[in-house]
Amino acid sequence: MSIKLSESRSSLQQVRIYGVLIIILGIMMFPFYTMISTTLKPAGEIFNSPAQVIPQNLNPSAYFQVWGETEVITWVMNSFIISISTVLLTLSLAIPAAYVCARKDFVGKRTFLLAVLVVQMFAPVILIVGLFDIIVTLDLMDSYLSVIIPSAAFTLPFNIWMLYGYFKTIPVELEEAARIDGASQFLILRKIVLPLTKPALVASITYTFLYAWNRLLFVLTFLTSSGKYNVPRGIFSMVGVLSVDWRMMLTVAVIGVIPLLLLFAFLEEYIVAGMTSGAVKD
Repeated sequence: MSIKLSESRSSLQQVRIYGVLIIILGIMMFPFYTMISTTLKPAGEIFNSPAQVIPQNLNPSAYFQVWGETEVITWVMNSFIISISTVLLTLSLAIPAAYVCARKDFVGKRTFLLAVLVVQMFAPVILIVGLFDIIVTLDLMDSYLSVIIPSAAFTLPFNIWMLYGYFKTIPVELEEAARIDGASQFLILRKIVLPLTKPALVASITYTFLYAWNRLLFVLTFLTSSGKYNVPRGIFSMVGVLSVDWRMMLTVAVIGVIPLLLLFAFLEEYIVAGMTSGAVKD
């Protein structure tokens, strides 16, 4: 009798947990559902009152119009160029910095790590005037580098700290054994350390890629040629003086989110592993 009562309580508890999780998931996903459902409504039904949560007449014509009436393909390609370049620049700086901090003791190491962390606390908009002066001085206006360099600078602190924590978890004995066998420091880093750091690297790549993909401020400030706009800037350019075509804007937004969903779907295992292990270890 007591066993059945215990099983009943356990089942009831699971129902409650799943119920709460489903409610939280529903609240989080509702804006995305609204965005997608709006793109499938006829233009005249978007602002109906009361609002229709479920479209009465599915109309996917916006997905056909958007290819001919906007430069969405160019925007997506530019987003890839900016995001991938930012990832490469960030990791090329974060990996050696984090590795040296994890393996070497030097004067000012703790100060350096704290100073790097402080940079993460500033919102880009606060520094945009100073950044503008630097970009103009370096003659980088209206170039991809004017967006890539600031994006890399603002993602560097997070990546250094994440990789620093993960490098600390790798036994030093592995590197010492390779060094005895005659391996160089670069070979040890490339052949031993980095393969063991794969979860943290994937998490860093994903974080940096998402950050660069969604940047609007830097593109809005530093890029003037419409042929170099990324997805957020392209959507912003669709805001008219007298009217806004919300249906087309949301359609471009849905198309712009698809690469991010695919990236997360393929790398979900490594992202979770990197976020839950390397990021929390000192």
